[in-house]
Order: sequence, then C-alpha cells, then structure tokens
Amino acid sequence: MKILHTADWHIGQFKGPVEDGVNLRSLDTIKCLEYMVKVAEEEKPDMVCISGDIFHQEQIGPVRYSDEMVTATRIIEGLAERSKFVVVMRGTPNHDGAGQFRVLEKMLSKNKKIAVVTTPQVISTPIADVACIPGFDKQEFRAKFPGLSAEEENLTWTKYISDMVMGLRAQCSNTNIIPDMTPAILMAHYTVPGCNMESGQTSFFSNFEPVIPREAIQAADYSAVLLGHIHRPQTIEGLENVFYSGAINAMNFNDEGQSRGFWIHEFDGRRLKSGKRYETPYRKFQTVTWAQEDVENYLCRGKEFLFTEGYPFLVSDKIVRIKYSCTVEQKKALNIPVLQSDLYEMGAFYVADIEAESMVDVANRGLLSEESDPLLNLKKWLSEKCVKDADKIVELGEPIISVAMKSETTSENHGVFRPVSISVKNYRNYKEEGFDFSDVSFCSINGVNGAGKSSLFMDAIADCLYEETREGDNKAWIRGTEDARSGSIEFVFDIGDKRFRVVRTRTKSGRATLNISQKDGEEWLNLSAERIKDTQAEIEKILGMDSMTFRSCALIMQDQYGLFLQAKKEDRMTILGNLLGLSVYGLMEQEAKKLLADTKRNLLSKKEAVKVKSEFVAEKGNPDGELENLEKEASEFDQIRKMTEQDIEVCKKQIADRKEAQDKSTELLQSTDTEKKALLSIQSEKEAAEKEMETCDVFLKNSEIIMAKAAEYEAAEETVKKLAPDVMEYESCKRSLEEKQNQILRYENIINTTQIQNRSIEEQLSKIETAEEELISQKLSELEDKRKELAEIREKKDRCSAVCAEVNKKHGEVTETVHGLSTQLRLAESDLDSYKKQQEFMDNSGCPDIENATCRFLEKAREDVAKIKKTEEEIAEIKESIRIAKEDYATYAAEKKKEIAEIGYSEEQEKNVLSEITNLETYQKRKDEIDRLKALKARLEGEKASNDKTIVSCTENVSTVKLESHKITENVLKLTETVERYQEAKRISEELRIYADQKTNIPVYAERKKHIAEKLKDLEERERLKNEEWSKLCAEYIRLNEELAGLPEGKEEKLSELERKKMELEEKAASMQVRKGVLLQRIEDTKKANEEINQLKAEISRDAEKAARYEVLKQAFSQDGVPHQIVRNIIPHITDTANNILGQMTGGTMGVEFVMERTVKGKDGDKATLDVLINEYGKTTLPYASKSGGEKVKSSLAVILALSEIKATAAGIQLGMLFIDEPPFLDDDGAQAYVDSLETIRSRYPDVKVMAITHDDAMKARFSQSITVIKTDEGSKVIC
Repeated sequence: MKILHTADWHIGQFKGPVEDGVNLRSLDTIKCLEYMVKVAEEEKPDMVCISGDIFHQEQIGPVRYSDEMVTATRIIEGLAERSKFVVVMRGTPNHDGAGQFRVLEKMLSKNKKIAVVTTPQVISTPIADVACIPGFDKQEFRAKFPGLSAEEENLTWTKYISDMVMGLRAQCSNTNIIPDMTPAILMAHYTVPGCNMESGQTSFFSNFEPVIPREAIQAADYSAVLLGHIHRPQTIEGLENVFYSGAINAMNFNDEGQSRGFWIHEFDGRRLKSGKRYETPYRKFQTVTWAQEDVENYLCRGKEFLFTEGYPFLVSDKIVRIKYSCTVEQKKALNIPVLQSDLYEMGAFYVADIEAESMVDVANRGLLSEESDPLLNLKKWLSEKCVKDADKIVELGEPIISVAMKSETTSENHGVFRPVSISVKNYRNYKEEGFDFSDVSFCSINGVNGAGKSSLFMDAIADCLYEETREGDNKAWIRGTEDARSGSIEFVFDIGDKRFRVVRTRTKSGRATLNISQKDGEEWLNLSAERIKDTQAEIEKILGMDSMTFRSCALIMQDQYGLFLQAKKEDRMTILGNLLGLSVYGLMEQEAKKLLADTKRNLLSKKEAVKVKSEFVAEKGNPDGELENLEKEASEFDQIRKMTEQDIEVCKKQIADRKEAQDKSTELLQSTDTEKKALLSIQSEKEAAEKEMETCDVFLKNSEIIMAKAAEYEAAEETVKKLAPDVMEYESCKRSLEEKQNQILRYENIINTTQIQNRSIEEQLSKIETAEEELISQKLSELEDKRKELAEIREKKDRCSAVCAEVNKKHGEVTETVHGLSTQLRLAESDLDSYKKQQEFMDNSGCPDIENATCRFLEKAREDVAKIKKTEEEIAEIKESIRIAKEDYATYAAEKKKEIAEIGYSEEQEKNVLSEITNLETYQKRKDEIDRLKALKARLEGEKASNDKTIVSCTENVSTVKLESHKITENVLKLTETVERYQEAKRISEELRIYADQKTNIPVYAERKKHIAEKLKDLEERERLKNEEWSKLCAEYIRLNEELAGLPEGKEEKLSELERKKMELEEKAASMQVRKGVLLQRIEDTKKANEEINQLKAEISRDAEKAARYEVLKQAFSQDGVPHQIVRNIIPHITDTANNILGQMTGGTMGVEFVMERTVKGKDGDKATLDVLINEYGKTTLPYASKSGGEKVKSSLAVILALSEIKATAAGIQLGMLFIDEPPFLDDDGAQAYVDSLETIRSRYPDVKVMAITHDDAMKARFSQSITVIKTDEGSKVIC
C-alpha cells in the first residue's frame, strides 16, 4: 500500500515577472503540482495526504481568489482520479484562510474520494486511519485559554496539541494495533523540536511557538507522521518514521540550495516498508556576491566580465540577486538598470535584487550647519541678486533676525536619540501600563482594531513630548471612565550618553503639569521652568526638533504618511523647509511683513495728508478776486427780484380765468358722450331686429320643400329598420369566411414547413454511413495489444534503469576508494622522496661515524632512512589495491552490461510501438464519430415519422375547413342584394336627416316674425327723439370751446418758474454774505497749508526708501528667497540619500527625482513648486501620486529616512527609533513592500529600533520580535 505525502503548496503569486497579466512564478508552482499528478498517474498511490498550506495568502482580490481556487481544485481532483482517497488538511490561518477552505470544501463536496479537514479529527478508511491536527486560529485558542502571556500561551498550546496527539491515536481503529493490519497515520501542520528550519538552524524550543513534543510522538506510536509547515524536506533525527515533505516549490532565498518535492511511502500492513522522495522541477535561487574588485571589473569590461566568469551557466533560468561592496565612486558609476538588463541577457529568469552590502562614504555633516547663519545667508542672497544699498538693508534686517533666532529650537545635545521606556496611567484605553524598549530591535505590534496599539507606542510618546492631540482637546487623552479623574504619561529617553525623563499630567478639569529632568548618577536633576510653556520650549530645545519634524522622521502615523510626498507641489517647499528647520525664516518673513506694513501705513498716511492738504489749497482758489465779484452781483440781484414779483401777480390772474372756462367745457362734453352712447345702443338693437326678420322670411319661404324632403327621410328610415337583421347576418358570414381562409393558410404553411424539414432529414440520413464499423473494431483490438506491449517494454526499461543506477553507485564507490588510495599513494611517495633526500644528505655529510653520530640533524636523517624500505612496501601495496579495485569494477560493469543485454530493452522498439499506438488511436476517434452518427440517425428518423403524422393531420383539417367555407360563401351571395338596398336607404336617410329637424321649426319662425315687426316700430321712434337731444348738446359744446380758445394758456409752468427764480435769488443773496466771511478765512488757511505740505513731502521720500528695503527683506525671508536657496542646495543631498536607501529596497530598480524650477500662480502671488517623480526601470517616469501602493510605500519610507538623516547631521542628533503605523493605501504588492522596506531599513540602520503596527498575519512572521496589545476589563495590556 502506497501513500503520497505532500504539503506547503502555497498556490499564489510571488514577487517576479508578469507576462500578459500572469505572474510567472505562480506558473512555476502549477508546473511542480502537475508533475506530482503525473508521478501519481505512474505510481498509482492508494492514498494522498496533503498536510496544509494549500494557498499562499488568505486575503487576496476576487480574480486571484478565483484562479487560485480553480487551480487547487483541479490538482486535488487530479490526485483523486489517480488514487483511492485524498485527505486535504488546512494549514496556518494566514495562508489557508477559513473562507478559502469553506469554498474549497463546497467545490469538492460531490467527490466522495476527498476529505477536506479543518478541525482535529480521525478519518477512518479501509486504507488507513488518518489522525489530523490542522493549523489553529490564535483567536479561537485564546477564547479557550484567555489572559495568558505569550510564553504561557505557547506552552499551554503545546500541551493542548500533545494531548490531542494521544487522544486522536486512541480514536484510531483497534485493528491498527494488530500487526500486519491497516496503519495509523498522523497528519499535522506544526514544528517538531529537532527539525531543521529553512535557515539551517535546528529548532529545540517550545516557548517561542507551539510545537508537537517529541515525547508525544514517541508515546503515540503512529505508523508514520506526515507533517507540513517546515519547507525543508527531512526526517527527524532520533524519531522513527517522522517526515516533513517540504514545500512543492522554492519561494525565496532562504530556500537557496535546498531540494523541493514530495514523498511516496510504501507500507507492508501497518509497518512502513520504504519511502521514496521525488524532486519537482522547482525554480532555483542564486545569490552572487561581489567584492570591490568584481564591481571594478564589471565597470571596466561590462558583459565580457559576466561571460568570462560563467554567468550564462550560473544564472540561467534562475531567480538572481547580487550583493556587492563598493566605494562611493563605484556606486555612482554602477548603472543598476543596465546590470539588470545584462543579467537578463545572460538568461536570468528574474533579477530580484541588486543591493550594496557596504559602501565607503563620508557624511557631509556640515550640510545644514553651514547654512545656519541667517545674517550671512541674507548677505549672500543680496549679493547674488545685486541689490542696491545692501548694507542699509542688512542694517534693517539685523533686529528682525535677532528676534526670530530667540524663538528657534536648537539642541545643545549630540548623539543617538533612543527611547528607553513609556509608562501611562489612565491614558486612552490604558488604566496603567508600561513598556521597556531596551530589548527591542525589529518588532511588530499586533492586536485588534481599537485595542490601543498606536495609543501607547505613538500617541503617548507624542502627547508626552508635545501634547498636540489628534482630537485637538488636550483633555481627550484621559481615560473615559468615572474613576479616572486624572492621567499621566512618563517617557524616558537617551540622547547620546545623557538620559532624560518627561512627565506630563492632566486632570479632567484641565489642570496640567509638565516636568523635564536629567539623570545625574542615581538622582534626577530638574530642568523644568515655572511655566508649562517655558518647560515645553526647554523640551523642544533638548530634542532639537518640533512636533512636526519628530512625527515626520521618527513617529510615522497613518495620517502622517506622505505628509511631504502627498502634499500639493506648491506646498512641498514650505513643508520641506519646516522639516529642515527653516521655519525660522517664516518668522523673519512675518516680522519683515509687519514692519513693511507699518512703514507703508505711515507712508500712505503721509501721502494722504499731502493729498488732502493740496486739495484743500486747490479748493481755496483766489479769495480776493471772488470777494470783488461778489459785491457786484449783490446790487444786480435787488433789481431782478422786484421785476420777478410783478410777473408772478399777472400770471396768477390769467390762470384763474382759464380754469373756470375749462370746468364748464368738461361738464358739457360728458353730457354729450352719454347721449351719443344711448343713441348708438338703440341703432345697434334696430339692426339686429332687421337681420332676424330677414332670416325668418327666408326660412318660411322654403317651408313646402322642407315638408316634402322630411317625408322622403321617414320612408328611408323605415327601410333601414326593416333590412338591418339581414345585414347583420351578412357581416357575420363574411367574418367567418375570412377566419376559415386564415385557418387554411396556417395548415398549408405547417404542411410546407414540415415537408421542407423532411427533405432536410432525408438528405442528412443519406449522408450517414457506418460501413467502417468492422474495420474500426479490429483496429481498436490492435490498439489494446500495442498498449500491453508498451507496458512490457517500459517494465524492461525500468529494470535497465535500476541496473544502471546500481552501476553508477558502484562507480561512485570505486572512484571514492581509488581517490582515497591515490591520496595515500601521493603522500607515501612524497614521504619516500623526503627520506631519500635525507639518505643523500647522510652520504654527503662527511661524518666519519654516521651510525654513532649524536648531532640531531644526522640522528633525524638516520631515522628517516630506516623508513625507506617500509614506505616502498606500502606504496606497492597501495598500487596493488588500486589495480584490484579497478579490475573488480571492470568485472562488475561487464556483468551488469551483460545483465542489461539479457533484459532486452530497445529504445527504438519503444519509439516504434509508441508511433503505432499514436496511429491506432485515431480509430478510437472514428468509432466515437460512428456512435454519434448512429444516435443522430435514430433521432432524425423519429423526427421524420412525427412530421409525417403532422402532414396527414393538417391535410385532413384543410379539407374540412374548405367545405365549411363553401357553405358560408353561398349564404353571403344570397344576402348581397339585400345589403345593397340597405346601404342605399342608409345613404338617403343621412342626406335628408336635416329636413326632419327643420320641419318642426316652421311654426316657431312664423310666430317670431310677428313679434319682431312690432319691436322695429318702437325702436324707430326712440331713435328719432334721442338724435334730436344729442344734436343740441353738440352745438353748445362747440360754442364754449370757441370762447376758451381766446384765453391764454400754459401760465402755470411760467408761474412756477418765476416763484423758483425768486427763491433762488433770495438764497443767493443770503449766501453771498456768508461767502464774504469765508473768503477772508480762506486766505489765512491757504498760507498755513502750503507750509505743512512742504514738510510732509520730505518725510515721504525717507519712508519710501525704508519701505523698499523692507520689501527686499520680505522677499529674502520668503519661501522663494533664502530658504529656496538653502533647499536648492540641500535637494541633491536628499536625492542621493533617498536613492541610496531606495536602491537597497528595490535592487536599484527605483529612484526618486525632485524638480523645483517651476512656479504656480496663487492668491498670494507666484509660489515655487517641488515636483516629486518616481523613476522605475523599464517604466515611464510618473509623479508620486500616480504610483501604486507598493511603490508609494518604498518611496515614502526612503524619503522619510533621507530627511531624518539630513536633519540628524544638522542637529547633531541621530534618531535611533522608527515607530511606524501600517500605511492606509496598501494594495497586495504594497503590503509586501511595506515589510520589505522595513527589513531594508533594519539592515541599513542596525542600531535603529524599528516597531511597526501591522494588521496582516502574513507579515507578522517576518519580524524577529512581536508584541500583542489586548483588551481586558482593566484596560488594554501589552503581551511581549
């Protein structure tokens, strides 16, 4: 009985090349799995055990999820087809997600040969009893065993697994303990102490992770233990029949040099008889290490160097990385993308990394410090801009610089900033907790959302040092429980060899304390000031950085990610200036703006004063001339005023007379209009009566014709009523006849269509032939014989291969023996040569008594000469042994050659049989085609028979309907004449209907005519009388209007004008008196104002020069002035540092570029911009915002560290910590890049404490240390 044992498939995507959207490394895994299915086809195992980690990632996108699920299902079902039973066990939850296995179980549920296992259980089969212990979810375990520390948790978990190993063994069938019966198998996905890890180290400890104890395995006495989880294939030393199958494919450089594959174990009853390991066609990894000399050789010779060193063989079809050491000059000269391209030309499958392991460099620590003198920088800027009066501008700038520099934060300490400990009470989620950073190096921070990961390791540090809370309310950090009335934070840190402690407290009422102290021996020396504001300033002075710089370089929260890179390009210059400590120039700019504004206000005020006074003088005019003219005007005004009063009296009388005449005329006109309207009404009524009389006369004149036509109408109506039933019967028959015709057409269409179908069927039937049936049966019989013959040939081939393997093994043993003897022979011959030289030395020594000589030289020579004979005998024996070994091998090889000949295997015969089988297999396809045609023929004949029945039925129906249609047609013909009479009577009735209505109106019109005649007589009399009254009124109105025309008109307007003129003259006369006094005062005011204007103009000239100088200072201190000049000098160094870091992260395939030569228009004027472009080998250069999550993570971290490094060189403080939260914009590649980048940072800065918050279980395993934050009733707690 055979069991195929495999595990750790890790179906999914790995970092590597992509072609047409397909990850080629995922195809490597599929290739290995398909090879395993092929081996199963040949070996026919009874059972397949898959010991976990089917998938690589738990959380992936829907497209990848579907593809990977289809692959897994296809391989598992392929194994089930080639075996009797398959057990699929879930691995660790971060690889085999619960959701994935639910879907997998559902997709495989119909296949009864497959068992999908997600919980501990025993699968009992006739082949074997299989005890399964799949990977556990930590959260489920912690629910069973809450409140344990990390070490207690692992030990408890280990004991839990140990008990399970024993318990499941007891559940296995009792038959398993009887010899020669079915075996008991243990499948598990855990570490067994003593196993060899991927790194080559041996695992012996259980307090770092849950394990299966060796004692439990020995005590349980399983027939075999088939494990997954460790990727290195192996058996465990000291344990019997315990196997790790190893991964199916290589995954990373930890797998370099290790084999990958699976096992097939053969059992005899319950006893493991033998095991054979099969190696899959896995992708190999290759690390190349270059010294400085190798880098120099490549720079000089290029691809020639690679060819000479055998790289086409070394890297062919492999995943390659190069680690090199170089100088700074070599680093600059080495073109990473070109090297990458050259490696691809050498045949590399994928170039994973090209990384500088070490580089000789000297940091420019004066980079910012040499730019730190604002006064000197101002002088340089003024000189570059060729500004006039630079000395006077500097003189104005000195007090501005002095004020700003007093508020600048500068550190007096130097060395590495390292966190020591953090302690909190009643802080956010924590009641009381502390953490010591001493042993932290590369650590992940884990826990559910809201547990308080960032609260303790980020917010608490920032709040303690700066108290700039994320909520904006400083009381918000106090724990929100009733008993928490106050809170405290204590942060201890080192700068160089100095230790500091900051303690901040706050009550819910708002009261706060802040203390900073320095360790002095065993005591703490207080450095605090009286006011909190001053103590805060002291803290920032000690740190040498403000909150923004600290958060940007050491404490990277989610909302701080890309603070610099994701900002608008016009804002980046300001942010970069703040990060580099150039914010002091902002204070100078504000002070210059304030002084400029004050100067401009004074200048404007004085200009306004000049303008006002000048206008005042201009307004005064010529007061002497005006006074003389005023006196002349006064005498003329008296005469004009008297004449105006006389004209007013005359106008008033004329206006009164005309008004009286107009009133009478208006009254008479109204009376005339009233009489006219009455007359017109009578005339209109008379015309209407006359028209009505005319209508009556016309109607009564035609009364006889109306009576005759009305009689004709009544006769026609009678005929219509009489013939109506016959007409209704006629219409009904016509409708029935039309329906019968439609039925006939439908039946005929069915008949025609069916006949066409029958003709098509007959044509298809005529083409179906099955004449070759006998020949095909004969050929298929031959095919079966040939397949049996091929099986016999391949059995001979396997026997030959086994003999060849024995010969090769024997050859190796003989070669090793001969090699050892040859080595002994060389040593013996060397000794013999040495001894003979000693004999020659004795012969030529000239000593008279060599045998009794006492000098140590001859004594040593005499001893060596005595060994010559024995050594010669040893040499002869060795040569004889070599001869015998070679002769024995020749005899053995001849016998084996004869044995191979006797087996009788012929490769040519195998090829011929395979060729014949290929030709005969075509008959199987022809037989399938004949079977298909038979089925088609039967179906077509059935369809034809059904169609024939349809045609007969429809033909009978057509005959019946035609007979019924004939009867209806006869009845229609009989009724046709009656219908024509009906239609004629109906036409006459419609034409004469109006006369029937008119007949009833004849008496009405006769009576109406009589009444109208009387009315006309009365109207004619009323019209005559009203016409006489209207004529009299018209004559009187005409006479009155003739009298009114003789009176003058328009005097009202003239009267108003005269009265207005009189008032104006009076007002003007009064104002002349006032103006006279004013003119005298104006003469005095004008003289005084001219004197003041001359004094103000002299002051304006001096203030204008001062404002111009302040304007220059404002520009110099602005973002586009001295800071822009400093940033422009710093940018190349930031670029070099960031690219150096980014090159380590990406193997030199990515770079960052800063472009700052553009400006944009803004409401505050033109602003300098800073564009950030990301270069990537083989791709278009794009802005940072256009890149994916992974590329953003690498770029962000590289720039953050570069800024931190540049900042540290200026401040003299190097940041020894990087606490970072998981970026909010990660995609699948970005999640991997996040940890890749942190690992690069760790290798570049080994002394920096890296702590990273992550929510992805797949990433946690990549950190050497881990802490977990959990929620408890007593607040959040940290588990190390």
